[in-house]
Amino acid sequence: GGGGGGGGREKPKYLGEEQPVEGKTYKGKITGIHQFGVFVEILPGAEDGSSPGLEGLCHISELHSERVRDCEGFIKALGVEEIDVQYVGQTSNGKLRLSRKATLAKAKPQTGGGRPNGSEGPKPNTSAPPNITKVDMAAGELNAIAQAIAGIGDDE
Repeated sequence: GGGGGGGGREKPKYLGEEQPVEGKTYKGKITGIHQFGVFVEILPGAEDGSSPGLEGLCHISELHSERVRDCEGFIKALGVEEIDVQYVGQTSNGKLRLSRKATLAKAKPQTGGGRPNGSEGPKPNTSAPPNITKVDMAAGELNAIAQAIAGIGDDE
């Protein structure tokens, strides 16, 4: 007789009717935070809990348009339990790939330089640091970035 080696009981599968649509944005519940990214449930499971929701991974590289070094710190600093993510497809083994970065790009359409006449205004001096006040972000995102930056030098 052969015992089946391996990971014990199989993870329960999503049994919902609705399937994710590639390119669609979902407001998802954060279900797990890891060094490599955040697990997000984009479609709810059965109300009685008999089957889980549909979950995917938003990789750390897809969390923000800037580089995120500390996933847990970034999510904690956002102070939210849900994030908007775009379903971008599946991995070769059928796992869902999600991107928060894609939703940020869509949410902020590029207009003509932000001035009423559409001019770009004076070009910034490239040797000076970029003008942070021009960035159009939610206060929570800005705080998250500031806290993540402040935390960089702490472990030295």
